[in-house]
Amino acid sequence: MVVLEGVNKWFGELHVLKDVNQTINRGEVVVVIGPSGSGKSTLCRAINRLETIGKGTIKLDGQPLPLEGKELAALRAEVGMVFQSFNLFPHKTILENVTLAPIKVRGVKKADAEKRAMELLERVGVAHQAHKFPAQLSGGQQQRVAIARALAMDPKVMLFDEPTSALDPEMIKEVLDVMVDLAKQGMTMVVVTHEMGFARTAADRVLFMADGAIVEENSPHEFFTAPRSERAKDFLGKVLAH
Repeated sequence: MVVLEGVNKWFGELHVLKDVNQTINRGEVVVVIGPSGSGKSTLCRAINRLETIGKGTIKLDGQPLPLEGKELAALRAEVGMVFQSFNLFPHKTILENVTLAPIKVRGVKKADAEKRAMELLERVGVAHQAHKFPAQLSGGQQQRVAIARALAMDPKVMLFDEPTSALDPEMIKEVLDVMVDLAKQGMTMVVVTHEMGFARTAADRVLFMADGAIVEENSPHEFFTAPRSERAKDFLGKVLAH
């Protein structure tokens, strides 16, 4: 579904992605973990070209990522993105937030878009909040709306860029539960997260990044019980000790 070949990215002198090669298969859940500044979010954002790359190629469902224009917009419509900070439109209701893109981008009729939106809001457990505005919801509820909004476009792949890091601890589980359900239903997912429990239970594969490179990749069981690189051992020693 997603193929990255020789992907490199620089911010000025800073080499933030170093020769990243990776294939993410249809229906696979890949969790990307690693220390802050390792390039995880940049990698995630490069997949739908929110970050341009300096060198290499990225393909989505067999098609190279277009540089700009209508082709890029069409491709972005196939990629759902859930950010750290929800990014809901504050002046639109929850229902309007979820129906906006299907109506504007896909040309779906309003009644059909609303029916589908209500099904998705039901699925993520916030259908009863449909006519409220984002500011009236908790962070966890807003993030679940953001997931429903991304799903409303029927994306081929979902990208999650630290979707729980802005949430209070008691809200994290409600968002992760929705993501676990999505994973079980066969959605192709790339998840950048600090939530090791989610990586253990929902991932098909764990990618460990450090200093802009994928240092190690393995099944969650193998990675968490027998990390091979010193960098991963050191990282796990710090995060699992708490």
